[in-house]
Amino acid sequence: MIYACLRFIQEWASPLTIVNFLLLGSASGALAVAVLAQQLAQHAVEVSIAGALVLALAALGTRGASLVRNVRLRHRSSLQTAIGIRHPRIVQKAQGAMGGSFNTREFFHGRSRTLVRRTLDAFIVLAFIVPIALLAAAHAGAELVLPLAFVIQFLGLLAERWYFFAEANHPQNLYYQAIS
Repeated sequence: MIYACLRFIQEWASPLTIVNFLLLGSASGALAVAVLAQQLAQHAVEVSIAGALVLALAALGTRGASLVRNVRLRHRSSLQTAIGIRHPRIVQKAQGAMGGSFNTREFFHGRSRTLVRRTLDAFIVLAFIVPIALLAAAHAGAELVLPLAFVIQFLGLLAERWYFFAEANHPQNLYYQAIS
């Protein structure tokens, strides 16, 4: 897990990163198995639904724990440490003659805080709340909700992956995020 070993990106440098990857993948895989079991092996549907439900709840718990952890982080990097200059007042006036750079294209998403926050809300609802509710409904006997739960969870996991990268505070972005 390369993300968990990058100590300078504190949001990722946690055992929760590895656990989240494993549980999110397992939860979505278990939901896919439940959809297939519903279509192919009726005798395995209940076990598959129960497994997908347990894994989705566990993934919600650990991803929630990592979100809480990341909100409470006290970042070690500052504008001064990011560029190696100790002067108390550093202001970027321009990015140079060519404008953007590899750093601004690859390490910073350039989206508003509002969009990032909405993506967080969307992934929590789409990756966890709705699929868990649909799995519970399927466990109670509702039919044809498993494929819908799978599609919704897939969209939620796409949003979660984007948020995972957008949430990270790469030290070099301290300099490039704001241009006077």
